[in-house]
Amino acid sequence: MQASFHLLDGIQEFTLENGLQVILKPVATSSVVSTWIFYKVGSRNEKMGTTGSSHWCEHMLFKGGGKLGKGEVHTLVSNEGGRNNAFTDHDVTAYYETLPKERLDLGLFIESERMANSAFDPAEVESERQVIISEREGSENYPQYQVREEIFSEAFHQHPYMWPVIGWKNDLKNMTRDDLYSHYRKFYHPNNAILVVCGNFEASSTSAEIKRLFSKIPAGVKIPNKIPFKELPQKGERSTKLIEPGTLNYLSIAYHVPEITHEDAPALITLSAVLGGWHGLIGFFGDRFVPRTNRLYKRLVEGNIASEVNTYFPVNIDPNLLYFDLTLNQDIKTKVAKEAFFSEIDRLRDVPPNDDEMKVASNQIRAWHAYENDGIGLQALSIGYMERIQSRNLGDSLVEKSLQITPAEIQRVAKHYLTEKNRIVGEFNAVNGGETSIV
Repeated sequence: MQASFHLLDGIQEFTLENGLQVILKPVATSSVVSTWIFYKVGSRNEKMGTTGSSHWCEHMLFKGGGKLGKGEVHTLVSNEGGRNNAFTDHDVTAYYETLPKERLDLGLFIESERMANSAFDPAEVESERQVIISEREGSENYPQYQVREEIFSEAFHQHPYMWPVIGWKNDLKNMTRDDLYSHYRKFYHPNNAILVVCGNFEASSTSAEIKRLFSKIPAGVKIPNKIPFKELPQKGERSTKLIEPGTLNYLSIAYHVPEITHEDAPALITLSAVLGGWHGLIGFFGDRFVPRTNRLYKRLVEGNIASEVNTYFPVNIDPNLLYFDLTLNQDIKTKVAKEAFFSEIDRLRDVPPNDDEMKVASNQIRAWHAYENDGIGLQALSIGYMERIQSRNLGDSLVEKSLQITPAEIQRVAKHYLTEKNRIVGEFNAVNGGETSIV
């Protein structure tokens, strides 16, 4: 089977005839090799009745089939001193194995078997149903999670970003094995996947092994990147309130922003860094570090209104939400927090960032981009994730453009997107001892 092939900046790319896109990045100084496969499917590709099917399929691909027994992926990888895992998000599902350089063959073998032969044994489907429902119920114990679900349901009336990646509980209770297996067969095939290998390997022999293992897998039907759901513009503030047992109040505020490939994305990235601090483009490591040199932290945390303020910037194919999450201090009412938060939004619209703020924002953006490409596994993740969105160079391009943004451009996008009619406000009002501290 023939494949188209070309070389770009030390990265080799080719596509098999069955549609599998392959990106190879040899790093001769490494002692390991990381194999990642990205499927172009996530909660964005689901529908009511089967929400959470992508995440559930992620679990099922660890349950064996073909030449892989139940749980054998973990055993095979750990026996070699390696690591493996997977994740599902709105736009993508990904799996990886990081192994000693001599065992690249194992990572490729595992992913080819999972792509072609996952079994979806009915007994294992039922067992995993309870695991996933328990996972969801565990998340429901956190007020921030509850508010987040409410906000996304309010923000999106048509687009599938409205539901959580894990799915609605009613769907998790009622989905069948055939529902899941049909989802797997529709989306988990070469014509809907990107294979990334990064580390110490010889390119020509690796290319030959990839062709040997994956070329025989049927292509599958090409999945259009666009989905037939376009959210209509919001025409006024939307809000949601929860009243639940607890000791602290929580506040979340979100604004509709365009897709990450939009021309305003670099200015919004820099705005996010100035306003709430920057956590990087990939976003899976942001909770490890809370930026303290930003306007919201200084106003809300140092002002003794909130104990924590988190900012989440969306890197998605379709327009999504710039999201702010506040944990309020004891006895602080949501009304007080809202007034302080909105005053900072108004100030950014009225007063552009000064030179010191711009310098801090640029340093954060630059540092996180370096961190997200530090190490073999993170390089592979960054390459594949950005390729899934648009191209493997998207991250570099966004960072480069963000570092050139001016204070006036930040002020412009703040005035355009951070408006009352474009926002969604979510409150968690804690009930303690039969009384609530609402407003």
